Amino acid sequence: MFKSIRIRFFFWYTLILAVTFLIFAVALHFNVRTTLKNQMDDLLLTKAEGIARSINTYWETEKIDAIKHGARKSVFSKINNANFLKIARRWMEERSNDPYLMNIIVQIYKPDGAIIAFSRNALKQLNISGKSLNSLASHRTVYEDRQVVEDEESIELRVLQIPVFEEGKMAYIVQVAGPLNSIRDTLKGLRFILFFLLPITVVLTSLFAGEFLASITLKPIKNMIETARQITAENLSLRISPPQTQDEIRELAETFNAMLGKIQQVFISQKQFIQDTSHELRTPLTIMRGELEVALKKQRSAQEYSAILASVLEETTRIGKLLENLLTLARLDNGSATLAKDPCDIAALVRDILDDMQVLARQKGIAVDLVTQRDVILPLDRDKIIRSFINILDNAIKYTPEKGKISIEVLRENDRAIVTISDTGVGIPEQDLPHIFGRFYQVDKSRSSDGFGLGLSIARSIIEAHGGSIRVESILGRGTTFLISLPMNLIISNILPAGTPPYTQS
Repeated sequence: MFKSIRIRFFFWYTLILAVTFLIFAVALHFNVRTTLKNQMDDLLLTKAEGIARSINTYWETEKIDAIKHGARKSVFSKINNANFLKIARRWMEERSNDPYLMNIIVQIYKPDGAIIAFSRNALKQLNISGKSLNSLASHRTVYEDRQVVEDEESIELRVLQIPVFEEGKMAYIVQVAGPLNSIRDTLKGLRFILFFLLPITVVLTSLFAGEFLASITLKPIKNMIETARQITAENLSLRISPPQTQDEIRELAETFNAMLGKIQQVFISQKQFIQDTSHELRTPLTIMRGELEVALKKQRSAQEYSAILASVLEETTRIGKLLENLLTLARLDNGSATLAKDPCDIAALVRDILDDMQVLARQKGIAVDLVTQRDVILPLDRDKIIRSFINILDNAIKYTPEKGKISIEVLRENDRAIVTISDTGVGIPEQDLPHIFGRFYQVDKSRSSDGFGLGLSIARSIIEAHGGSIRVESILGRGTTFLISLPMNLIISNILPAGTPPYTQS
């Protein structure tokens, strides 16, 4: 099931949404709980401080009135004073119905924890613990969460106790308590929303929004699949329409189209290769068959049989050369042809080649000029690079008319060796230039020449196998120039500095 992109998209979308909402729910619940409790604490503190101020005001009023009637000021101390106890109880009775204290439990204690006065809604179990008394004696305000049972009903309270001091001694303690029912009910409702309704919302959102988003996201891919299914070997020109976006799906479509273009080009090349190979093989095979059929029709003389066998051998040799060239190209293309590289003076190598080919050039009265820099040394497979240069020079001699000229230059440019081969031949039409390195391609469409159209293909493959490049420039009727660039080994190229004077040979 999880092999489907749609299912995985839905699953991860739901999981991420659920985790996000869970973190949000926990954070929100914690924040609301903390906020409500802080608000309760602030309310209780305000109430307790207000009560202490009110009692003190009430006591001061009574004190002033008593002093006016002749009472001594020294007897008006709150600490262990029976009059203060009476006044505190009276204050409590008068304020029990005060809306300011509604829903708030109020109790007044002595410093030793004995109760002085309490509101009508006070609970019996709200005493002050010894630990709290110690904290209060140290001028600390004490907050507590208390759970008491009243009439078999459990009540949760938030309790605050503040000490009131007189002349550095604790005079009394004000205790206020508020029910936590409202906070508990609020949090209960919030939990219902966050942990019950919210998961349902996540599921429904994933079902509808996730499916909707998956459909929108995967629609271009679905269109690509439908188009790809229509592409066959006979219909390689069909292309996928990239979506009007700038995202990975568009990049995928463009990459796929580029791959299709390469496959189409290879397919066309292979098809042309098969056709050209068939064409090249058909002629010698037809000749051989015709010769053999003629030989078998009647008894022949020894001379006639010898001539027929010579003709068959010639065509067999031609086929062998063709197959050898094709095998060489195949090995170079797939990288299985190993290059036995050794340091080689390419200028000396070109001179050796010219020594062997001068016979062909002299037969047509073609002048050959060679200009080289000395000791242009680079790692080469000597046999293979000789073959590539011979193929190029053979074409130059073949298509240069009598009394023409071939010029060769071997120079160094930075870390590369540049070999230029120019002729004053018939030239190559501009429309044929992009194709001359193709297999079996011949500018002479009648294929009347002796070659197979593989020479330049082999030359380019050998040069590229060495990490080099070859390009051609030609003007029809004026000649052709091949420019070959080969990388030089850095260690070898430093034997002589760049700019070594050229050596000229004619």
